[in-house]
Amino acid sequence: MKALRFYIVVSVTGAVIMALEILSSRILAPEFGNSVFVWGSIISVFLAALSLGYYLGGRLADRNPEIATLARLISLAALFQAGLILSGAPIARAIGALTHGSPSGTLLATTILFGPPSVLLATVSPFVIRLAARDLSELGNTAGRLYAVSTAGSLVGTLLCTFVLIPHMEVHQILSLLLLATALVAILGLAGAAGHQRVYVAAACLLAVFAIWSMSSSRELPSGVVHFEVSPYQTLRVTELSDQRFLYGDKTLYSAVSLEDRQTSLPYQRYSAGSLLLNAEIDSLLSIGMGSGGIGSYLRTARPDLEIDFVEIDPAVARIARRFFFFEDNPKTRVHIEDARQFLRRAERQWDYIYTDAYIGMSIPFHLTTVEFLDEVKRHLTPGGVFGLNLAAGLHEPFPQAILYTLTDRFETVFAFAVRGSTNLFILAIDSRVTLPKTEMIQRGSELNQRYDLEPSLDNIAASRMEITLDPEVAVLLTDRFAPANHLIAVGSKSLDLPEVPD
Repeated sequence: MKALRFYIVVSVTGAVIMALEILSSRILAPEFGNSVFVWGSIISVFLAALSLGYYLGGRLADRNPEIATLARLISLAALFQAGLILSGAPIARAIGALTHGSPSGTLLATTILFGPPSVLLATVSPFVIRLAARDLSELGNTAGRLYAVSTAGSLVGTLLCTFVLIPHMEVHQILSLLLLATALVAILGLAGAAGHQRVYVAAACLLAVFAIWSMSSSRELPSGVVHFEVSPYQTLRVTELSDQRFLYGDKTLYSAVSLEDRQTSLPYQRYSAGSLLLNAEIDSLLSIGMGSGGIGSYLRTARPDLEIDFVEIDPAVARIARRFFFFEDNPKTRVHIEDARQFLRRAERQWDYIYTDAYIGMSIPFHLTTVEFLDEVKRHLTPGGVFGLNLAAGLHEPFPQAILYTLTDRFETVFAFAVRGSTNLFILAIDSRVTLPKTEMIQRGSELNQRYDLEPSLDNIAASRMEITLDPEVAVLLTDRFAPANHLIAVGSKSLDLPEVPD
């Protein structure tokens, strides 16, 4: 019976630690993104917590080898988990604002929020080994069995949180479930010593009751928020202000739609029509990244028979577009829930216009930035086809410099436009030599304005064209083997916050 109790304790705490590690990204992502820096911070903090917890657990077990002592440590871990439920998001938000979502801020937030409960839970394995070891000749066998059970629990916690809990439960409900499991394990450890541990038994029971209440309670949405959802990929939020509806992924604005005419109101999305300056007869569009689907519906005001394919990795984005942003599937509008690179690899058709809006926020899918990706794009463009992309950064920042350098390595002609009304860049690339001075492009836009009634007008888009200059010190070629996209974005973001040096 004692052995069974030990197995339950190590397996459940092992599962809780790994579930917390997986879930931590969902708590941090709204403020810090979901980049390699976030996951590097998470893994580092949890490894450090395990290391410290193993050390402390061994020392405490030798000093006071009682299961009630271990249960008190588990109760304290449960108390920190309750703190996560009550204040995890506000603390992450405050640190994110203070550090501007920097990698160092990510490491700080992860340490404060997840370090204490992880250290306490990590004390369990060495402590239980000390309690279970009756015969030194069997110590290795005992330690091996308990670590095997603990690791099996960690595996179950990882798989359960990743594939079952996150797709179907809210973050606070998952945290509450983990708290309940921790509190019940503490109560199990205190069983038989309740008379001497009344305070800790009462505390563990109160924490279990709080967990049940929190798990069953519904959270009211803040004012202006009409929908909130945590998907396996990101935290999605739909807000409404005046006659505008907005879609956010983590902290990044994906879409804004006017409720009056149901068209996108984001300037950079309207600039996507600039592709008509290079190919006025676009009949098919592949949009990498869906958002609310606003780019497709806006382009269709100019080309009513436009055939549109959206590729979106997150099915929750497509659901939200249909429910809140007037998106409708039809024979000429298809949504493919898939990674864009894999979709292109398997696709057999070509498009007149391929547009990507995946280079926004602090978490860039690096495999959609490389020369190998651009080769796939070129393979799926019709003769005279246009590749367009949005960059949420300035021309001379490190990431746009790298993207432009990579584009010029693969496409014959590349144009850059400053999106008026925002800090974004709109880029067009075509795989043929196009000699088109800015004045001629403006003239072409004026002529096309007679055919297409767009806002901004095509001549105004042409007038915002910029001269592309590349800095060899920061313009690196992005390949599958070397594509430090998130690092380049972090460097650019940091440079924006530097104070001006006086003359």
